[in-house]
Amino acid sequence: MRILLLSLIVLFTPWFSSTAPASTRVVAWNIEWFPGRQMNDVTPEMEQRHTELVQSLIRDMNPTVLLSSEIRDWRAFDQAVSVVPGLKVCVVSAFRDRDFGDLWRQQIAIASRLPVVAAWSENFRATLTSMTRGFAFAALEAPNQPDKVWLFYSVHLKSNRAFNETQAQVNYRVRNESIRQLLAHIDEMERLAFRERVAAVIVAGDFNTNHDGQFGDEVVKLMTGAGFHNTWDGVPRNQRFTWRGSEQFEPTTFDYIFTKGLPKLTAKMIDVPPEASDHHAVVLEIP
Repeated sequence: MRILLLSLIVLFTPWFSSTAPASTRVVAWNIEWFPGRQMNDVTPEMEQRHTELVQSLIRDMNPTVLLSSEIRDWRAFDQAVSVVPGLKVCVVSAFRDRDFGDLWRQQIAIASRLPVVAAWSENFRATLTSMTRGFAFAALEAPNQPDKVWLFYSVHLKSNRAFNETQAQVNYRVRNESIRQLLAHIDEMERLAFRERVAAVIVAGDFNTNHDGQFGDEVVKLMTGAGFHNTWDGVPRNQRFTWRGSEQFEPTTFDYIFTKGLPKLTAKMIDVPPEASDHHAVVLEIP
């Protein structure tokens, strides 16, 4: 079924187009329960304040491609990105609670000013009992290469919430399995759906881990072992605290942009106020 679906998707004409800027500015940002900044008891006034602040920040970030997480739904994300001319929503996931079927309030999304060739989201397969979420995917027309595509993946991996070491080990295994499934999907897109058309692959988002030896998973190692460049490579730890921390936990790096098929570029962090999110944004300028 997947192969048939993909064979139809790749024949679609891009559903919007725009003039690509001189450089491509990729931004990854977890916007923390957008809109409202909390899970429950969110008032319309809270949503409005959060939306207006996020709009102002996204306007200043001026992304060519924005990969976000903790988004309530398509409508909310569309409202957030509407302040940047030409920035259009490509995909917003629709992950549901496996027990009750309700839509989660933490979805994953991609918006772009580049023409869209195909876009969708997928759940990770439940190969482990605690598998959660999935990814949002968009194949975008490569800047100045209309016959080529860049593949974008937006992710939000399993959190570190655990009450004992056994639960922590489950989190590590789930994140590793999520990355293995993601890499398998990328391989399928490169070999089958967009054969000989893929110029670059960008995977970005909240990975809930880092390459500092802080956690017991192998997420970053799996990504770099598959040929991806860690754009935080060589950046001092204290210059990439993308998660601002809390009363219980110190700040750390959770948010990454990995690239394949591009020069080895270095990401930068965009500070955002705590009223907008507990995560700072990550930006990568691609010449």
